[in-house]
Amino acid sequence: MNEGQNSVVVGVLGERVFVKVHGKGNCQISQPFCQFSNEIIKRGFREFIVDLGECSSMDSTFLGVLAGVGLRLMPANGHIHLANLNPRCREVVASLGIDGLSTVDMCDVNLAVPLNGGGSAPAPVLEPLATSQSMPEDAESKARYAEMMIEAHTTLMQIDPQNIPKFKDCVRFLTEDLEKMRAAQKSSNS
Repeated sequence: MNEGQNSVVVGVLGERVFVKVHGKGNCQISQPFCQFSNEIIKRGFREFIVDLGECSSMDSTFLGVLAGVGLRLMPANGHIHLANLNPRCREVVASLGIDGLSTVDMCDVNLAVPLNGGGSAPAPVLEPLATSQSMPEDAESKARYAEMMIEAHTTLMQIDPQNIPKFKDCVRFLTEDLEKMRAAQKSSNS
C-alpha cells in the first residue's frame, strides 16, 4: 500500500468474510465497502472479521456503514468482529454506540488463527476493493454516494439517540442536496 492511501481489501475463507482497512476508514472507501457487504450478506455470509489494525482513524460515514452491516446481520444472527482497533478508534466506536449492537464485538485477532482457537489455519487471500480517492463526477454516482452517506448517518442516529444532535443537520443537508440533484436531473431529462 502507498503511504497515505486509504483502501479496503476483502476475502472469504470458509464461512467468514475478512475485511482489512488500510489508512483511514473514510467516506471514499465507504461506498465500495457498503456495496460489497450488501452483496456478500445477500449471498448468505453472516460472520465478518474487520481488521482495523492498520486503520488510523474512521469518519462518521464509514462508522455508519459498519453499524449498518451490524444491523443487517441481526435478523440472521450474524456477527461482525471489529478487530485490532487502536485506542482512538475503539473510543469512537464506543462513543457512537456501535459497540452496543448485539451483533458487534471488539477484539484482537490474528488472521492466521481461527477465532475458535483451534490451531493454525491459512490466512485468507485478500483482494482490494476498487476505491476512489476523489468524489464522483457524474450525477448518478453523486446521487448514489449521497444516498449512502444519508443511510450511514441515519443508521448512527437509529442505534443511539445521543447521535441525533450530532448528525441530524448532516442528514438534512445531504437530503436537501440529493433532492436538488434529482430535480436538476429530472429537468435536464425533460
